[in-house]
Amino acid sequence: MGTSNTSSISQVMEMIMVIMLLGLVTMNSVNCRPPNAITLSEYPAMSCRKHVASLTDYGGVGDGKTSNTKAFKAAIDDLSKHASDGGAQLIIPPGKWLTGSFNLTSCFTLYLQKDAVILASQDENEFPLIPVLPSYGRGRDAPGDGFRYSSFIFGTNLTDVIVTGNTISI
Repeated sequence: MGTSNTSSISQVMEMIMVIMLLGLVTMNSVNCRPPNAITLSEYPAMSCRKHVASLTDYGGVGDGKTSNTKAFKAAIDDLSKHASDGGAQLIIPPGKWLTGSFNLTSCFTLYLQKDAVILASQDENEFPLIPVLPSYGRGRDAPGDGFRYSSFIFGTNLTDVIVTGNTISI
């Protein structure tokens, strides 16, 4: 009886090993998406958005002097169209990226590569005036009644937003 029992256990173990081997052979490697030149980074998990672009694709210049407000706006406006199709990622390459305020969008990743710095412009014209909040008070920011300068990086009613990178500097 002991030999028959051992034989049954041996057959069960062989069957389990065959199933596990088949599982390993048929299992695809787990990747968000294949890497390409723009998404290649130290953090491959950061390329999980379906659509990816660099700020330079929209005319951005990372010299610390050129205003990139229009480039940020154009990039985010364009990439926001992909919210319902897997979202989008905007890559900020190494450099100093001077900009006024910009509005984030849903299903969006702002990824700063190593040595990328976003600098806030000192030009008040790069920060639109928006209505004050009821609790904000009066006369603290902008001339005129009932307005204030917008925040540097902002968004309203957003979901699925990520700001990340290697030692983020804003």
